[in-house]
Amino acid sequence: MHDAVIVERFLPFYQREICIMNKYFMQVVDRLYFCFHKGLIRVPQKPDSYDFSNLTKKEYLENPELFYEKPHRMPVFTLNRVNDINGIEVFNVHFPSPVSTKHKKNDVAHGLYFKATGEKARASVILLHGWGRSNLLKEKRIALSLARHNINCFILKLPFHFERAPENTWSGEYSITGDIPRTIEGTRQLVIEARTVSSWLRGHSEKVIISGISLGGMIAHLAMAVEPFDAGISILAGGNNASVIWEGIATKGVKDDIQKAGFTREQANHIYKIIDPVVIARHNKTRNILMINGLYDEVMPVRYTTELWEALGRPKIKWYPCAHISIAFFVRSMIKDMIEFIHGHV
Repeated sequence: MHDAVIVERFLPFYQREICIMNKYFMQVVDRLYFCFHKGLIRVPQKPDSYDFSNLTKKEYLENPELFYEKPHRMPVFTLNRVNDINGIEVFNVHFPSPVSTKHKKNDVAHGLYFKATGEKARASVILLHGWGRSNLLKEKRIALSLARHNINCFILKLPFHFERAPENTWSGEYSITGDIPRTIEGTRQLVIEARTVSSWLRGHSEKVIISGISLGGMIAHLAMAVEPFDAGISILAGGNNASVIWEGIATKGVKDDIQKAGFTREQANHIYKIIDPVVIARHNKTRNILMINGLYDEVMPVRYTTELWEALGRPKIKWYPCAHISIAFFVRSMIKDMIEFIHGHV
């Protein structure tokens, strides 16, 4: 049999084999990563009270704006320039959070602002990082690439991360735990801060885009439900919070802590409703949406990404042949997708 005929006859088989091999490789990368980065909660966390009536009000689900209300007065933003990269100015930014918590360090919002060259940028992106991040190398790379294309980028640090982490905790340790009210309050805090940054950025460019990675992507979708951004881009995000925690390979420690605090999956899912992007999706106010996800993701299982995509009315979605951490192999292509989407829709 001629070689060309053999190749043509068996090409589908080879393609399937290559896909399977690629899937296993990408998932092994993720599993090895989480073997060394277990994200263990060192001291068990539980709520002070098991009365959640203030978080599960029906009116919040009917009108999330009541829960994520923007402050009536703009806080003062303090900027300190820390770098200049070929005309792109980089600033450390902080401002008092509109939401107060039990932890004073967490009540100051921090971020990095990459200001594009020129008098007026085409647009500004608010970028929310993922859970438990110990550095922002990937986010800085995205921000710098956007700025080189005349798009400002404000990396907003999540509550209980980096400078906002309470003493003797790792970055993000207090973010998702058995203290479910604190998890919900931190999520509410970030959505309100993102809305505040949006108002501030509109003084620097007419268009504002919300974007987020992993947990940051989930919270970006919550922000889209209460703020009419000019566009939204989520990366490795999904919905159905409790299911992601119970089934995802990165959150076994969180699941254990929630169970130690006395919650079942069903109870957690009920209390989480106001911070579940799938539940809140019907209120979506941001029409131009791009979802970027990994086909083999075991941190944000694909079915919960699909569930969110369906709830949002099937916006534009791009699947990469990777898992969660292994999307690092596609950062350059992902940035290209982001820039092309912004230029095409904003």
